[in-house]
Amino acid sequence: MARLYYADSYTRQFQARIVERTDVEGRPAVVLGGTYFYPTGGGQPYDVGTIGGVEVVDVVTRPGDKAVLHVLDAPVSDDEVNCQIDWARRFDHMQQHTGQHILTQAFVQTSGLQTVGFHLSADTVTIDLDAPALTPEAVTTAEDLANAVVWENRPVTARLIAPDEAEGVRMRRLPDQLTTDGLRVVDIDGFDQTACGGTHVAHTGEIGLIKIVRAEKRGDKTRIEFRCGGRALADYRLKNAVVNGLTADLTVGIDEVRLAVARLQDGMREAQRGLKAACARLLEADAAELLASASRSGEIAVVARVLAGREAGELRQLAGLLARGDGVVALLGAPGAERASLVFARSANLTADMNALLRLALAELPSGKGGGQAALAQGGGEASEAELAALLDRVAQSLKPGG
Repeated sequence: MARLYYADSYTRQFQARIVERTDVEGRPAVVLGGTYFYPTGGGQPYDVGTIGGVEVVDVVTRPGDKAVLHVLDAPVSDDEVNCQIDWARRFDHMQQHTGQHILTQAFVQTSGLQTVGFHLSADTVTIDLDAPALTPEAVTTAEDLANAVVWENRPVTARLIAPDEAEGVRMRRLPDQLTTDGLRVVDIDGFDQTACGGTHVAHTGEIGLIKIVRAEKRGDKTRIEFRCGGRALADYRLKNAVVNGLTADLTVGIDEVRLAVARLQDGMREAQRGLKAACARLLEADAAELLASASRSGEIAVVARVLAGREAGELRQLAGLLARGDGVVALLGAPGAERASLVFARSANLTADMNALLRLALAELPSGKGGGQAALAQGGGEASEAELAALLDRVAQSLKPGG
C-alpha cells in the first residue's frame, strides 16, 4: 500500500480501491491501495475527510505490517471510492510542521539548543528545547531568523537516503522500522535537513509568519509555544481585538495599556484593603450586638443564633470574636442553598467540648458532617432556617445546669 502523501502533500481528492476491510476498537476501518491521508505520527495529527462519502474519524498505522488504517464513521460498501481530504486541516498542519523545522533549526543556529520534543494539536503547537531557561533576547533572535527564512521563500523538498548516509541530517532517533525505501529527509534549501515523514509546504513563503507566543520552563527544558500561518493570523486578530478593546475602555494608547492596567490593579488592591478593614469593623459590631443579646447560663453567656445570608467563613470569624473574651459560648448557624453551616466556639477559660456538642447536633441533621477541637468545631448538614433555630436552642439548653 503506497503512502502517496510522501511525494505529494497537495492532493486533496483522489480515487482509490479498498483492499481490506477491518475495524479499530469496534469502528469500521479500511485499507486503500494507495492513500494521501496522513496517519498520526511524528508529532503530527492525522488527516480527516471522507471516503466514499463517509467521514474519516481517525487514521492510524497498524503495528506489524505498517498498513494505514482509515477509521470511518460508518461502513463503506463500494470497492472503488472517491476520497477527499479536509484541505484546511491538512494545510494548517503543513504550515505548522514546516514552521517547526525552521524554528527548531533557528534555535540550533542562534543558541545551540536542540529540540527534544514536538507537539501539534488543533489548539497548540510546541517544541521543547534542551535548556531550562532562555532570555527574551534569545527567543527574539531565533524568531527573527526563522521568519527571515520564511520570507526568502526557500524551496522545501523531500528525498530518500540510506540510513548510514544521514550525517548532517537532524533527527531525534532513527525509526525502528522505515515505511519508505530509505530514510526520508525534508530539506529546507540551504538551511535545514531533518529526517521526517510528515507533510510540508513546497516553499517556506507559504508559512507566512512564525510567531512565538510563550516560552516557559518545564523542568530542565523550555517549552516554546508558537503559531504559524493561519494560526498566527488568528492569534493576532484575537489579541488585536483585545488590545483595541482595552485602549477604548481605558481611553489610552496601546503603549499606555500596561501602565493603565497597573494603576487599576493598585486601585483595586487599595479598595480591597479598605473593604477588608470595613468588613472587620462590621464583624466587630455584629459580635458586640450578638453578645449584648446573649442568654445567660450561670456565669456563661450563650450566643445561639441563626444568621441568614452568612458564609461559613463569616460564621467562623464571628465565633472567634465572640469567644476571645471570657465566659462565652457561641453557637452559630446559617442556612444554605444546599447545606446549612454550623460553627461552635467557646472562650479559653471554659471547658465545654464544642466538638462533642457539634457531633451531637450533626447527628440530628441529614448528611451531617464536620468536626474540630474542644474550643472550636464546624460542620454542616441539611436543615431549614427554622430547623436550625430549633437545633441551636436545644444545644443551648443542654449547656444549662441540669440540661
